[in-house]
Amino acid sequence: MDDFLPLARRAFRALHGLPDAGGGTLAPAAREGLFAWARRHRLFGLLQAGLPEAGEKLRTAAYGQAQHAARHANEAERLFASLSPLLPELALVKGPALAAQAWPQIGLRSFDDLDFLCARRNYTRLLAGMRTAGYAPAADDPRRMEHLWHYGWGVAFRHPDGFLVEINHRFFPPHYPWPRRIRVAETDGFASQPLDAAAVRAPTPALHLLLSCEHAIWHGWARLAWIADVAGLLARHPDAFPQAMALARSCPFAERALTAGCAVADALFGPGLGPVGRMFPDVVAHAAARLGGQARGMNDVELRRFHERFMTRAEIFAYRWRRAFTPGDGDFQRLSLPSALRGLYWLLRPARGALFGS
Repeated sequence: MDDFLPLARRAFRALHGLPDAGGGTLAPAAREGLFAWARRHRLFGLLQAGLPEAGEKLRTAAYGQAQHAARHANEAERLFASLSPLLPELALVKGPALAAQAWPQIGLRSFDDLDFLCARRNYTRLLAGMRTAGYAPAADDPRRMEHLWHYGWGVAFRHPDGFLVEINHRFFPPHYPWPRRIRVAETDGFASQPLDAAAVRAPTPALHLLLSCEHAIWHGWARLAWIADVAGLLARHPDAFPQAMALARSCPFAERALTAGCAVADALFGPGLGPVGRMFPDVVAHAAARLGGQARGMNDVELRRFHERFMTRAEIFAYRWRRAFTPGDGDFQRLSLPSALRGLYWLLRPARGALFGS
């Protein structure tokens, strides 16, 4: 059983210049356990920078993470400069852009890949641009890649130097609720974001706050670094919450996810980070138990029920319908149809579900 949440709070508040809210000290005998916990929750940078007693092993890992983050930030700048002339709506989401907004230094946050958004209509240009930038599609079948893009699941590309880039025209999978009016082709919610040597187009702190809260709920509070993102945005951008709530309007799930995510962040890294206080006490307690090691992770069925806790009845119906009937990667791998016949997947999907399950 883990008991490191108070240490994470102490490190976070020291790092962001907030008053100490308590958290105790780390005993030398607990350093190995802290290292494993930090690796699981991607918190090497936070704990190394905020806890003087963290130990040499964690410090070495944090320095390696910082180097990894710097390489990815430089690659994000290079890739944006290469692609943006072809893809004017291109935006870098999460990763280095979120780190620049929510953390004192980009190298303190961990990320394994780069995520971009671009307009749906520009798929052909995207393929050409990624090829020019030295990337190859992660899937061998061009039809599968095209179907993944068309139905909103996103596509991935790999570079010989080890970079993985995922690109979509949607913020989340097709069945997950998201405010319809927030699209990558719109100007609302996006701005120029400096990274290291250059700037990229990215979500504003308010949009990243909404995105981060929905993302943490999508994964069922699986990683504390994602809650630290939310807390960092609240601490560094005091106006982000009301602006995010304005972006979320007309989507009840987004409004509730935003409020719940900020409540969890305030409970774990507060007090005083946001205006939501102690709302959703049962959700906060579940998140704390999950992240502190007192509760196991959720299986797929439990995770879907967890998502539905924040939805209206209409949203639940749409969520279940889209998940059941929207063609997905299993359909594309089982039967590779040409683009002209792609509409048949809508007919084949129910049959596949009946015969083989979802």
